[in-house]
Amino acid sequence: MPADDQQIVAGSVLYDSTALPARFPGAVALAIGLSLTGKRLSAKVRELSDAGYVAIVYKSNGSSDKALRAAAREAGIALFRASDSVPWNQVAEIMDAVVVPHRQSGRTLVDIRPGDLFDLANTVAAQAGGAVAIAAPDQTVLAYSTLPDQPIDETRRSSILRLQVPPSAETDKDYRRVHAATGVLQVATADPLLRRTAVSIRAGDAVLGSLWLLERADHHNEDTNRILRDAANVAALHILHKRTTYVSNLTRQIDLVQPLLFEPQRAELAAIRLGISASSIRVAALGIWPSNAMASETLQSRLRLFDAIRTACAIRLPSAVCGFSDNVVYIVLPQTAGSSRQFQRGTLLKIVQNARRLLSRPVLAALGVVATIDRLEESRVNAELVLSELVRNVAEGRIAADSDDIVADDESLGSSLHLRQMVTSLSASGQLPGAHALRIAEYDEHQKKSFEETIYAYLSCSGNAVEAAKSLDVHVNTVRYRLSRVEPLFGIDLDDPETRLLVWLQLWARRN
Repeated sequence: MPADDQQIVAGSVLYDSTALPARFPGAVALAIGLSLTGKRLSAKVRELSDAGYVAIVYKSNGSSDKALRAAAREAGIALFRASDSVPWNQVAEIMDAVVVPHRQSGRTLVDIRPGDLFDLANTVAAQAGGAVAIAAPDQTVLAYSTLPDQPIDETRRSSILRLQVPPSAETDKDYRRVHAATGVLQVATADPLLRRTAVSIRAGDAVLGSLWLLERADHHNEDTNRILRDAANVAALHILHKRTTYVSNLTRQIDLVQPLLFEPQRAELAAIRLGISASSIRVAALGIWPSNAMASETLQSRLRLFDAIRTACAIRLPSAVCGFSDNVVYIVLPQTAGSSRQFQRGTLLKIVQNARRLLSRPVLAALGVVATIDRLEESRVNAELVLSELVRNVAEGRIAADSDDIVADDESLGSSLHLRQMVTSLSASGQLPGAHALRIAEYDEHQKKSFEETIYAYLSCSGNAVEAAKSLDVHVNTVRYRLSRVEPLFGIDLDDPETRLLVWLQLWARRN
């Protein structure tokens, strides 16, 4: 932060880097979409400073923040760097809790806004006279109190900095004890001047988490155990509310988008309910690779993909709406004058790269054709076809899962997608794979030969036996011998161009 500078912070705001910031003296900008390498970086920092902002929260995501530091120093604005792994919604909750830590200290547990665990922690800390932390069963820190002059030890300090309790055999043992108990327990501390007390947070027999109080050993409050038991009961309601609200909000949006994408007769009404007024729309389909990675997971964990993409869209594509079906996330993109193919592809690339960091798995994205609302199903189906081909290219090594090519459309995939569509149509009508391919396959199966593989390699290499031999890793004479047997065995003249095309298409259909 600027030297010798002290500012009063009035609140935190999600910052849209594509628009001018609203005036908000004392605000902290949560810069979700800020590029650390953008040409207008200095101008954006100056705009925030001119609008009264006193600090920027950002993530480096592996990029150098040198330019941002220089711009902030010049503009006189402070910087907070958040860990790349911490979700932005949690950063927002933390900032809110820190900005106004005293506002609820005189309230009771029943006055707390549903789901606000930071508010709950502050209220319990004020009543019990210590420092409070609320942890999930996996020892993730869900919230902590931020009142002044609270006691702190290394365990609390490390837990808050990492939002995760430092792992150790002794810590695991303490958590198992607390989760198994139905009452308040004393837990040993390394500092004899401090005392730690904990209680499990339950919903029936299910453990939802635990509530921890750190206080000075000489501090005496006869009501501490009662306060913690009451707080644990209230915390259970807040955790359940947070979980159900999270899932219900996501599923509500999914339910609204479903008819827009899958029910043409209801699409126009669905568009009105979603506030979509554009005359033309484009659908993007996104999925985790490999596609079966989410199949066996719980609904809540599968919704993480949807939530990660929806959150990124709120910043980068504010006019878009998101849906989810069969492990595929759909983004409905209203077309405007500025909605160029290049812009949308670039934005989707940033979204999937961010989702990959959050989920630790590759995410692929496909753009469908532009369509009117009443024919939006065509855009969705096209996006699904592109996504299927993209998945196949990644699986077969033609596209790297960490490259910029993980966002694709008709144009970028070229002939392979159109060929697959033709083959799909011909296969559905019974014209493929065809007599030549089936006869070759049947012969190979009975005679334990490799004619299908050899013929396909030869035709795919434009009739070059040397290149075909290299691709098959066999001697060129082996390829030439097998090719000399094709006409006697199968009645196929590979010197005829139309026959070559037909045989190659039939073999391609069998292999794809």
